[in-house]
Amino acid sequence: MTPLSPQLSHLRELAEESGRIAQECRKSLKRELKPDGSIVTNGDRTVEEFLRKELPALAPSSTVWGEEFGKEEEGAGGLWVVDPVDGTSNYAFGGPYWGVSIGLTRGSEILLGAIFLPDIGEMYLAEKGGGVTLNGSPVAPIPAGAVEPFELVSYCETVRRRLPDGSIPGRMRCTGAFVVDGTFTCLQRFRGLIGCHERLYDVAPSVLMGLELGADVRYVDGDPFDVADLKVHAEIAKPWIIFPANSGFLVR
Repeated sequence: MTPLSPQLSHLRELAEESGRIAQECRKSLKRELKPDGSIVTNGDRTVEEFLRKELPALAPSSTVWGEEFGKEEEGAGGLWVVDPVDGTSNYAFGGPYWGVSIGLTRGSEILLGAIFLPDIGEMYLAEKGGGVTLNGSPVAPIPAGAVEPFELVSYCETVRRRLPDGSIPGRMRCTGAFVVDGTFTCLQRFRGLIGCHERLYDVAPSVLMGLELGADVRYVDGDPFDVADLKVHAEIAKPWIIFPANSGFLVR
């Protein structure tokens, strides 16, 4: 078992409790539609309410930006970015591919990350400069090099339509939950990931984990992935990647 800092150890406990709360809410699940047509449940809201109460004590003078209850101004201690149930459609209809996503950002940096996938029993933790663990064991660095035609790459139809035909290497996969695609990329179950239109609370822990494992995290056109900018403009406006270093993948 890899020793954790006190702050990351406490974050793990909060992620575990969040997963337990979400599973408990499933026993009396209530589904609603948001104005954008996406599903929200009592599980999403209950988990975020719990985390909004607990997270500021973990980093004094920090604030919270969550998917369900909005964004506070970043405090001196940083901004927690929270997706209480990522993969809500999977969660709402009984699928296992969903999870809790929690990250701590400060300025342009992501300092801490936790992703818990309760139904498949996987807890991913990361701290800037401290590597990544899965259920307490260190995760190996992502091997550099090209994506082979037979390897799996996570992306959705939106990304496929945004990029030129034939430009994306590998075989297309998409689980419907960014936390799953992101962590599967970190484990190399998927060789790489291409996203678009997510928000920082969806992706922050996966980005931190990718960076800690030596991945190439940037926009497909080569522009740098700017965490501070995403706190202002919110939505990731163009395709971006978590890919092996030196993959050669670039689309101008």
